[in-house]
Amino acid sequence: MRIYDYYETGDGTRVTHSDVQPDGSVLVFFDKGDKHAEVRIPDGTIPANTGFSQQETNGFLVSTVRGMKSIMRYAREGGIQHAWTV
Repeated sequence: MRIYDYYETGDGTRVTHSDVQPDGSVLVFFDKGDKHAEVRIPDGTIPANTGFSQQETNGFLVSTVRGMKSIMRYAREGGIQHAWTV
């Protein structure tokens, strides 16, 4: 699985995403210190959460679903940096 940088939030949470998986999904990762959460799109599930509150993970889910079209495109095209240079 390849991992691509996406953005960093104002509070320092790093957001990255995988390439497209064989089942067509993309994993979006949220990391801050020893906290880690994952959101799977397009189904909108949270397969992993260590340390983030339910409110935080709900916010991650909402922001991921809102950006799903772009994230899926970036995952297919090799990350946001590659997509911007094409």
